[in-house]
Amino acid sequence: PIVTLISEGAYSRQPLFNNLRKRKVKVSATMQYLLSPEDLQTLSVEEINEKIHNAFSFDAYKWQKENDDPKFDKFHENLKNNFFDKDINPTGKLVVFSESVDTLNYLYDRLTNDVKRTDVLMVTSNNRQKSALMIKENFDANYDGEHKNDYNIIITSDVLAEGVNLHRSNVIVNYDSPWNATRLMQRIGRVNRIGSVAENIYNYMFYPSQQGDK
Repeated sequence: PIVTLISEGAYSRQPLFNNLRKRKVKVSATMQYLLSPEDLQTLSVEEINEKIHNAFSFDAYKWQKENDDPKFDKFHENLKNNFFDKDINPTGKLVVFSESVDTLNYLYDRLTNDVKRTDVLMVTSNNRQKSALMIKENFDANYDGEHKNDYNIIITSDVLAEGVNLHRSNVIVNYDSPWNATRLMQRIGRVNRIGSVAENIYNYMFYPSQQGDK
């Protein structure tokens, strides 16, 4: 027989797992009986492959899409009422970091489809090189060319945590907390640079919701 075992929540190879174990937060898994010995004898190779493929098609954010996501709700609330407040963000630029590309895809989908933002730029290792000019034009205060406002929100992984200027923004959101504190300081360094017109840097940390922490 063939079975699948899908773990939900943190995984043992992730630093968060040990923290959850100490706090006695259970990490659950679902086992599914996929194919019996009889199925393997009677089904075609194509049918067997299709069943296996469908079983391993995993959407890491299925729960958030089908249920309330209080973490994103809080992020959206601050997006409307706080992050772009002229008193703290005079240039109207926002930098959002996450360690997970899955999280970035989820945020980009929610921001562009649900919130209807048209000024969101997502940067990962896959498109960093071809996005280099757009990043400079929209987020680098020291860029010698024309400063643009095509994009006012940049969401990115730690691929932009060093070696790039993002200091037209002075507001950083860490949508998840990096387990390495040095990485956090590197992120802040992207906006804490000579040439910024803002007097202060604002660094926000988002922690797992009660639902996401289980």
